[in-house]
Amino acid sequence: MIKKLNLFNYFRIISVFIIIVMLSRPAYSIPTTIDELKKSFGEICSDLGIDFCAVDPELIEKKKKQRKFTEAEKDILTRLSDQKERLRLRSLELDRREEQLKMFQEDIQRQVTQLEKLQKQIEDNIDKKKTQDNEQLTKAVALYSKMDSVVAAQSLAKLDRKIAVDILKQMKEKQASLILTNMGADASASMIEEITRKK
Repeated sequence: MIKKLNLFNYFRIISVFIIIVMLSRPAYSIPTTIDELKKSFGEICSDLGIDFCAVDPELIEKKKKQRKFTEAEKDILTRLSDQKERLRLRSLELDRREEQLKMFQEDIQRQVTQLEKLQKQIEDNIDKKKTQDNEQLTKAVALYSKMDSVVAAQSLAKLDRKIAVDILKQMKEKQASLILTNMGADASASMIEEITRKK
């Protein structure tokens, strides 16, 4: 009888303890099913070091059964998995293409920079050539101005027509008219025509 009384008191103490613990916990953590109550009670017992009522959490996880899927669900999951893999591969391909585009863009920018440098060099060379041509033309004008008009007319007649016209245009009008007079009527007429056309 004393054993029964001790056992009864022991269960009363545990019940009061459980009620106090349940009341002290927030409402969302109060177990709503028997499994949750067993688990909570087992965790409390294991925290307090009471071995007979402690529940091993690994045993609870093992007892849970895995959900079995229907064929339709398996088919949907398979399609989703395939689609996820396709999207992953597509993402990798897009990343690769983006890298290629960046490389192409950098290459094009490099080529544009080189072309701009080359264009500047060509423009500089053209300017230098024009300057040199103008200097040479000035020297030629000075030489022909000092020549005798008969010799100058014969020499200009042998030159390229454009160069001869440029030289005559740079000369003073009096000197140019003397040279044109000694060239002959046909040659001087065509030269005068070109001189007036270019002006």
